[in-house]
Amino acid sequence: MKNFIVLDINHGGDILSSILKDRGYNVIAYDIYQTRNDKRELLLQKNIKTITTLDKDYKDYIVVYPIHCPEYFLSFFPDSKKITHHELVKFLFYKNVNKNKIIEITGSKGKTTTSYVLSYLLSFNETVYLNSSRGFERLIKGRSEIIKSENSITPANTAKILSQMEDGLYVFEESLGVSGIGDVSILTSMDPIYQIKNGASNSFEAKKQIFSLSEGKIIVDGSDKKLRNIVDNSEKEIFQIWKDVSIEIPDKLEIGKNIESTLMWKEKESKVQFRGDYLITGYINSILFGALTLKILNINQDKISKYFSVFKGVENRQTVFQEKDYTKIIDKSGGFSEDSLRYLLSNLMNYYDMPYKSINLLIDLSNNSHCQKIKLEDIDKVIGEFNNFIDNAFVKGTHNFERFKYLRDSEELNIKKGDLLIESGKG
Repeated sequence: MKNFIVLDINHGGDILSSILKDRGYNVIAYDIYQTRNDKRELLLQKNIKTITTLDKDYKDYIVVYPIHCPEYFLSFFPDSKKITHHELVKFLFYKNVNKNKIIEITGSKGKTTTSYVLSYLLSFNETVYLNSSRGFERLIKGRSEIIKSENSITPANTAKILSQMEDGLYVFEESLGVSGIGDVSILTSMDPIYQIKNGASNSFEAKKQIFSLSEGKIIVDGSDKKLRNIVDNSEKEIFQIWKDVSIEIPDKLEIGKNIESTLMWKEKESKVQFRGDYLITGYINSILFGALTLKILNINQDKISKYFSVFKGVENRQTVFQEKDYTKIIDKSGGFSEDSLRYLLSNLMNYYDMPYKSINLLIDLSNNSHCQKIKLEDIDKVIGEFNNFIDNAFVKGTHNFERFKYLRDSEELNIKKGDLLIESGKG
């Protein structure tokens, strides 16, 4: 019998320990940060030994760790075999699930939107269960029902859902790589690259495990130069958006108006009318990932065009609302940053007509987490880059506004007839 010691119950180690115990393995949970008394108590109730410090040499144990785990903790096991949480999920489920019913999606940006777009399209053919940053939801013929709003996109949560699979197709958004259990794996983006393991590694190194763990088809962004060498030298079956499928949209767009577009495949072109309920420029890659996946799954291109024609966007992801006297755009996500704000404003400035009397930006950081803290000074600098485009910029909350050059108190916001309001931030 294999012995496992699972690190970091803060990031799913408790879930994986429970699954290993249920499978009959000898398992120890290691609370490396010594902060989760609540989870340790639950593990003890399942007769799972939980430790906060090492009391002996565990060289006969397989060490299971999250891919972002600092090397400091791994150095305590110099002679032990080590696998990541992602690799453990593959070990536990690869031979025990229907791989044709699983799609995994990872990337630094765009993975939540891509996972929803893809799930929406697939739901016209069968019931889809989606686990993403939005929550765990069921989609049937384009309609979504949130089953659980509080969840995570760790490999451990993927394992928990796989342990309770029902009939249907499962789409998993996953952080820092995929587990390789699905028929299709999607890498939405490598940028931005950020440090993990206390600076000893980075997100690029973590996400490229998709090329080693995935046994099925892999889809990447063909325009990503950072991936070119990996793709060219890989023996895996790899498809690429912008090469296997691309899209043409008009040079200038109107906010809130439907868009006549063309999906271009190697063998044919498909006309598509996209709705104006969302800013299509923020969805381009997600649309292509969705279209290419459906093509790989042998879904007719004409059906793909039909499904896109009724798609209304992802809630609060660059969605458009026509209010009584003004137009509103909402773009809120957990991945909000100065870069995402810059991307949104650049798209609006470069691709859309702006017949508005005043363009107002409202920043909301009420959901700003400690692990991804946004500095308002950085947001203020981004607004300065678009000073000739944004007329007024506001932020919710109590702040020392004297330190900002452009941001003002949201209490001063006064939307008038014919204005555009852009609401952005954490959500």
